[in-house]
Amino acid sequence: MDPLSVVAGVVTTVILPKALEKVGEKIGETAWDKSGETIQSVRKTVQAKLQTAGTSGLLTRAEANPTEANTQVLQAELVTHMESDQDFATKLQELVKQLQSQSPTVQVVLEELRVRGKVEIGNVQQVNDGRSNAQQTFGRNWHVGGDVKVGDVTQDNRGGK
Repeated sequence: MDPLSVVAGVVTTVILPKALEKVGEKIGETAWDKSGETIQSVRKTVQAKLQTAGTSGLLTRAEANPTEANTQVLQAELVTHMESDQDFATKLQELVKQLQSQSPTVQVVLEELRVRGKVEIGNVQQVNDGRSNAQQTFGRNWHVGGDVKVGDVTQDNRGGK
């Protein structure tokens, strides 16, 4: 996939409400609170370009009914505009980079654990040496039908130190 298509895909994901709801569920509300202004900037930039080109109906239709077909049409239109307008392409690329820097790293240890009988988990150390806004989770969605013993759990978020 070419770089402009990737940017268009990210842009449509963050500006279409249904897609945004799904992404928000996955990475948490805190991240989207921080990214809210950037998402609005992306939407305003896209809306202004489409209005100038006389194709703002594509955004309206995709927002009202974010089907795969409507999303693909909007993405194709964005790619077309980015190919013909380097300033627009650069602006969207910068906004996508900004969104990526605001999105947290998500670390999950022992998700969807299913135990029947007895299990013993030793000491666990979860370390983030990357971004300062990492979200660390240990032991989510466990289904235990027996005994579970967990040693010491340490979470260290060094983010950018």
